[in-house]
Amino acid sequence: MSEKRNMDSFQAWCHRWGRVGTVIALAYMIALPFVVLGYYDSIPSLGEVFNVATLGILAIYIPVGFSEALGYTPIMGCSAYLGFITGNIMNLKLPCAVNALKLAGKEANTPEGDVVAAIGVAASSIMTIVILAVAALLAAWISPVFELPAVKTMSSYLLPALFGSMTLGLFASTSAGNKVVKGGVKGVIPVIVLVSLVSLAARIFKMGSALLGMVGFLILVMLPVAIITSRILWKKGVIKVVDKA
Repeated sequence: MSEKRNMDSFQAWCHRWGRVGTVIALAYMIALPFVVLGYYDSIPSLGEVFNVATLGILAIYIPVGFSEALGYTPIMGCSAYLGFITGNIMNLKLPCAVNALKLAGKEANTPEGDVVAAIGVAASSIMTIVILAVAALLAAWISPVFELPAVKTMSSYLLPALFGSMTLGLFASTSAGNKVVKGGVKGVIPVIVLVSLVSLAARIFKMGSALLGMVGFLILVMLPVAIITSRILWKKGVIKVVDKA
């Protein structure tokens, strides 16, 4: 029987106040629309809120929310609370946490790793708030810059460049702490094949728009597929975890 690992004092503190902060943030997020709508006497009925369009949106975002919690938390540890409260996890908080762990040479889901990841996510959150505040104060002066043709051209390549660099970083980063993963990219090949088959089937049966609404469900399916196939390949020796030395 495996030995039960007790949480470090920092982890226990972080999880406790993370839950408190999450409840407070949810209360603010839910209460603010009601306060504004109540002030203008425009509170809608339940029928107006829960209609076909709303249910379609919920069908997309509820599975995405579950899949993000399952996918990000093992890497971010207790810093996931702050990440989910402040948002923008995939293209900002998660890379900051992963890079902080890599620079410090610590492993995720360890007391030291949780501290490092929390510092990275906190620094990212503070910097984001500072940048947004400065941009809001200087909006009248910097807005003409975004109308320049060169800036418009650059903006169209911004997101592809961002996600492309993140993807390359994830594929290139195969080390964690004092361990190195060899052949780890092979673990996502079954997922890529499965996604390709689903996309091909959607194109053949002309279900592209319906497929977009199933993204959250597909992520929930792909996560266990990636974990199971990676474990099978690890058992067979195709994927290896060895010491850096």
